[in-house]
Formats: sequence, C-alpha cells, structure tokens
Amino acid sequence: MKHLFLTIGVIFLFTYCSSTRNASKGVDNAWFNIAVAEDVEIYTDTSSIRHEGAIAYAREKRVYITPESKKAYVDKIRNEYIKMDKPEKADKWNDFSYCIYNCLYECTNKRFKVLSVEDFDSTGKRIAKTTPPKKVERWLNVDAETVGDYTFFFVCDYQQ
Repeated sequence: MKHLFLTIGVIFLFTYCSSTRNASKGVDNAWFNIAVAEDVEIYTDTSSIRHEGAIAYAREKRVYITPESKKAYVDKIRNEYIKMDKPEKADKWNDFSYCIYNCLYECTNKRFKVLSVEDFDSTGKRIAKTTPPKKVERWLNVDAETVGDYTFFFVCDYQQ
C-alpha cells in the first residue's frame, strides 16, 4: 500500500506545465485554478489554506479532463494492485474523475509533503482515501517552473 501512495503522490507533483491558464476562481468560488498540465486542471482550495508560522496547509484538486489522462492515472493504480496480486481492487476506479491532495508546505525551506490523497468518481463519491504511514511521509523539494512551484508560492503567499 505504501507503493500505491507514493505512486499517487508523486505522479503529478513534479510535472512540468505544458500550458498555464490565468489563475482564476473555479466553479466553486473557493477552488482557484492554478494551472493545466498534461490534461489535468489543478486547483487550490483557498478556503482550506491556513498558516501556522512558516508552515501552511492546503487542499489541491486535480481534475482529469480527458479520457487519456484519467486512464493514465488509473493504470498506475491498477499496476500497483497487480503487483499485490489483487487487480480486481482497481475496479473501484472505473469511473474515476478527480483527486484531492491534502498537503503541508514548509514555506521557508521550499518543500512540502502530501498528507493524504482522496480519489473521487464522476458523481463526487469518494472512491478511496490514501494516507502514508507516519514513517513513510517524506518531504518533496519544489522544483522551479513546475506545477508544484506555482502551487507552493500561491499557498505560501496567500493572504500573507
């Protein structure tokens, strides 16, 4: 299961933006559109951003906008279940639509970690919530010119 989380958590964190939209409020006024990368729209939930000194917390939503991007995400999950000899467990993702990352950002050191990932189907029903064991949580450095970079600075600078 830790391989599943690590796979999900790292899939898009270091993805380079293939195109970036002007940041704008999404359908729900709290979701702020940060970028579009590889057929995935990335939003930050402004209502979830909270600061505790140099630490910030926020939720990030990744909406898979093409059948190919959804399939690529689900295939990574399916492959992890195949490795565990439980491929049928991946069937829950047949109607996968988007996921929400809960992240902690260490603003002074330009790094973050994923605290959990929740996957949802097209009706908004949660498929699964994945959290790493405490010993597996790891910090990820933010590389320049990536989606993680845009999100990091948006969250760390939000209403500061």
